[in-house]
Amino acid sequence: MKTFRIILGTLMAAWAIGINADSKTSTVIDGIEIDKDLTKLKFNGNTVTLSFSDNSSIEADMKFVSIKIRHATSAIDDVIADPQKPSGIYNLKGQYLGTNPKNLSAGFYIVNGQKVYVK
Repeated sequence: MKTFRIILGTLMAAWAIGINADSKTSTVIDGIEIDKDLTKLKFNGNTVTLSFSDNSSIEADMKFVSIKIRHATSAIDDVIADPQKPSGIYNLKGQYLGTNPKNLSAGFYIVNGQKVYVK
C-alpha cells in the first residue's frame, strides 16, 4: 500500500505543477526498463498490472516495479482502485471458515467483508 501511495503522490505532483505533454515515463520491472507508454495501473494485493498504449499488459510484484515521470505528465489519465469485496466467512484471526453462516458458534466473524456478531 505504501508503494501505491508513493506512485499516486508522484502522479498527482506531476499533474499539480502543470507539466507539458512532452513527458517521458520510465517503467522498470526487476531492473529491466520497459520501452512502452504506460497507460493504466491496477493493484491487487501486492501485485500490480501495468497496461501500455499498445494494449499489452504485464503483471508484477509491486516491490519490483519502479515508475519515473520526467519533466511532464504521463500517459496515465487516472489512477482508479478497483476494490474487490471479500467473500466468505472468516474468524478474527483471519482463518477462512467457508460460506455457510448457519453452523457458526456465538462470537464475532467477518462475513463478506462485514463485521458480524452471531448470538
